[in-house]
Amino acid sequence: MAKIRKFARTISGVTPLAVMTRPTSCPGKCLYCPTYQDAPQSYTPESPAVLRARRFNYDARQQVEARLNTFAEMGHPTDKIELIIMGGTFLAQPIEYQYRFVKDCYDGLNGIKSDALEEAKSINETARNRCTGLCIETRPDWCGQAEIKRMLEFGTTRVELGVQTLDDDIYRLVRRGHGVEEVVKATALLREHGFKVYYHWMPGLPSSTPEKDFEMSELLFSDDRFKPDGLKLYPTMVVQGTELEKWYRDGRYRPYDDETMIDLITEIKSIVPKYVRISRVLRDIPSKFIVGGLKDSLRDIVKERMRQKGTECRCIRCREYGHRSLAGGKIGEPDLVRMDYNAAGGKEIFLSFEDDNETLFGLLRLRIQTQSVPALGGGINGKSQALIRELHVFGPEVPLSEKSVKAAQHKGLGKALLNEAERIAREEFGAGMMVILSGTGAKEYYRAEFGYVSQGEYMVKNLE
Repeated sequence: MAKIRKFARTISGVTPLAVMTRPTSCPGKCLYCPTYQDAPQSYTPESPAVLRARRFNYDARQQVEARLNTFAEMGHPTDKIELIIMGGTFLAQPIEYQYRFVKDCYDGLNGIKSDALEEAKSINETARNRCTGLCIETRPDWCGQAEIKRMLEFGTTRVELGVQTLDDDIYRLVRRGHGVEEVVKATALLREHGFKVYYHWMPGLPSSTPEKDFEMSELLFSDDRFKPDGLKLYPTMVVQGTELEKWYRDGRYRPYDDETMIDLITEIKSIVPKYVRISRVLRDIPSKFIVGGLKDSLRDIVKERMRQKGTECRCIRCREYGHRSLAGGKIGEPDLVRMDYNAAGGKEIFLSFEDDNETLFGLLRLRIQTQSVPALGGGINGKSQALIRELHVFGPEVPLSEKSVKAAQHKGLGKALLNEAERIAREEFGAGMMVILSGTGAKEYYRAEFGYVSQGEYMVKNLE
C-alpha cells in the first residue's frame, strides 16, 4: 500500500530528515528530563525518531537511507535535505564518534561510502540528495569555541540551544548545570560565526509562574543579548520516571492547568517578532509517558484562541507562503521588506519578500559586525564584516531540476534578496567582503549562480 504524502512536511521548501544518535549519558542532570536505558537522553523509547533509529541500531547511514526511501515512496522531493541530528547532547559524545556519525549521514545522502568527512561533504556538494542545512541541538555550556569549530567542520548551519528559561534561580532548582551567562556567551559566539540560533523554551518550570514566564518571553526579544531566530515552545511536561514526577507525586510541583498554559502560549505567540520562526509548540513525547501537563498539540487550539482574541501570530512559520496557500488563504504579490535590529554586538538586517497580508515568500538574514568571522582568520582592515546567516525561499519544495508556476521557489526571489544584501553591505556599511555560512549542498548554488568561492567552511565574495 502506498504511503500517504504529508504536504506540510516539505511545504517550507526543504525536506527535514531527522537522525538519532546512540543512547548515552548527558552532562546535564535536569530533573525534568526523561532518562531511559534504550533511548537517547531526553527522549522516550517510543518517540517516533527513536523507534526508527532502533530499527537500525542507531546506524546513521541506514537511518538516512531509510528516510530517503520513505520520502520517495510518499512523493516528496529529496534533493534539498535539512539534516537534523537529535539525541542527548551530541557535542558531548566522544569526538571520534561525532565525526563518524556525521560522515555516515552524508554517505547516506550520497549513496556512496567515503573514507573521511571532508570527502563525503565534497561529494555532497553536487549529489542528488544535497544537505542544504544541518541542525544540531546542544546545551549553552557545550557551545564554546571548540564545539563551534567542530560544528563548522560538520557543515552545520543551525544550532538549537536548550535555554528553557532565563532565571538563574530556576536553573539551580532544576539542576540545569549552567546559568544565563552561558546562554549569552553561546548566543553571541554562534551569531559571530554565522549560525542560525534557535532556543528551546519551557514555560511552567518549577518555581515559575505564568506571569514570570511571560515576562521572560518578553525579555527574549527586548534584550539584545538574546533575540533568537527561532523558538521551540516546550511547555513543561511531567514525564514518567523523572525526578520531576517524584516532585509531582509528593505535591512539590504542580503543572499549570491546560487552560492556563494555552492562554500563556497564546500570549507568547502574540509578541513574537516577524524575524522569529516557531517550529514546534509541544514536545514529541507519546502521551502514555506523560503523567502531568499538556499532552496534545497546541498549534490549532492556540490559533483559534488568538482568532477569538483578535490577535495573530506573526512568526515566520505562520506567515509562510506554503502554509497559507495550503490553508486556502488569499495570496498577493510580493514586495521587498526590511527590518533592522541589534543583537549580540552586531546589527541584524532581516530582508523578506511579503505581500500586503505579510505572507512570506522568502527571507535573508544579514549580520553586520565589527569583528571578522573568527574561523576565517585575519582582520578586515577596520571595515565592517557582512555575514549572511540564512537565505530561504518558501513554498512547496521544487526539485532543483524543475520550475513550477505555482511555487515561490526558482522565481528569482533568492537572487533579488542576495543582490540587495550585497548592496546594503557595500553601500551602507562599506563592507569589502560578503561571507555566507552555507549548507554543504547549497555551496554549488552560490558558486555557480553568484560567483562565491569556498574559504574554509564559508562561501565568500569580494564586494569591492
